[in-house]
Amino acid sequence: MFLITSGLMVVFAVFIYMAIYLLLPSFYYQYKVNSLHESIAELLNEVEQETLESATPIVDNFSETNNVETIILDSEGQIVYVPPSVSRFVLGGNLMVRRGIALAEGADNGGMFFRRNHDQLMIIEEPIVFEGAEYTLRVIATLQPIDEAARVIFMFTPYILVIIFIFAVVGALVYSKVTTKPLLHMNKVATRMANLDFSETCTVSTQDEIGELSQSLNEMSKNLQRTMSELQTANNQLKDEIQQERELEAKRREFVATISHELKSPITAVMGQLEAMIHGIGPYKDRDKYLRRSYAIMSDMEGLVKEVLAISQLEQYDFVPTLEVVDLKNLIEKIVQKLEYFYQTKEIDMELLLEDVSVSVDKNLMEKAIGNVINNAIKYSPSEARVIITLTCENGEPTITVFNSGVSIVEEELENIFQAFFRIEKSRNRDTGGSGLGLYIVQKILELHHVEYRIQNKQDGIEFTMRWPACVRRGNSPLLTQAAERVNIEEL
Repeated sequence: MFLITSGLMVVFAVFIYMAIYLLLPSFYYQYKVNSLHESIAELLNEVEQETLESATPIVDNFSETNNVETIILDSEGQIVYVPPSVSRFVLGGNLMVRRGIALAEGADNGGMFFRRNHDQLMIIEEPIVFEGAEYTLRVIATLQPIDEAARVIFMFTPYILVIIFIFAVVGALVYSKVTTKPLLHMNKVATRMANLDFSETCTVSTQDEIGELSQSLNEMSKNLQRTMSELQTANNQLKDEIQQERELEAKRREFVATISHELKSPITAVMGQLEAMIHGIGPYKDRDKYLRRSYAIMSDMEGLVKEVLAISQLEQYDFVPTLEVVDLKNLIEKIVQKLEYFYQTKEIDMELLLEDVSVSVDKNLMEKAIGNVINNAIKYSPSEARVIITLTCENGEPTITVFNSGVSIVEEELENIFQAFFRIEKSRNRDTGGSGLGLYIVQKILELHHVEYRIQNKQDGIEFTMRWPACVRRGNSPLLTQAAERVNIEEL
């Protein structure tokens, strides 16, 4: 910018200077001729009604004003009037005049040029009338030596060029600084944007093209920043989804491996017993005894398969539970009645503290979940322990708590207790525990119904808590909840 601007300024300044040097003489001559002709025309009009004697002051004034020598001649070419200012040129009689006339012969009224000493003269002759008498007006104009002035200008050229160069450099420097400062600032911002740094914006606030470019750059920065933020958010979500998918895939592989192990052992046992019975080997000749054992093993396998199928159904993305308004009090009493033989055999003290509470749930699934929790409380409690089941509705939230005394769980294992096939008893003996899928199924069912759940150690036992988002007491209002209303909308 600096080099181009300074170069252009030097070129244009030199061009203008040379144009003045070359065109000034001809322009000056043309200007002098035109102005003198205009003054003569005005003089002719002014003295047309005057006598020669009365017009002499006007002629004298014309000579002084235009700095010319004026002579009036009669029809025979004799001088009849010469202004006082001309007398110094009329030396040696009429020599200069006659010479001037001789030189002017054959010339048109536009005047002619000749030199006297070092001056360039221009003679113009025009007819002039005084009260009807016709005379000749001769005007002799001395032109200044303009060529000499042009030569002086040419001699002054080196100094002019130095001045032009200094002013061009200084002007170009200032102009380039002012012009390129916002461009350099925008380039800095654009470089940061290229490195995905949107912390700085353009501060150019002019109303010209550079200001518009600055605003466009700021808008682009905002759009890029917003797009990058959205892409970053989407990328993080994608990473989370990939990580979740990997974890899910790992759980699936672990799930399949564990199921294979859980099925392989009983299948091997049943096949061994059946083979021994077929060949009548040793004690296996008593087929009735080992058939009952094989049947018991197959029953356990059937229960395991049913649990796996239930989990598979719950984990389907398009699975929708069949919701209905269920009386939790009656549901719990029904579950406890089914388990009566087991808790009476262990002489467990079963205590029910139930209120009338109804919620909108899938009845079969919720019966399975609550049944698993109560069954675990009975199974893992020692003989003569206490199991307390409480159903309340406080602050509009139905809550079920199942407490069993005499047991506790290590705090580190509480975090893993809802994992598939997790058992506190590591030997995985079916005589001391189940398959490890019970609480996993409970977790899936409760999450499907948006029920909060928690298991924690108490002072003398373990407490499992389930809490719904809303409840309706029987007898106070229709058996509808917020969840039931959502179900009705979905059905519509």
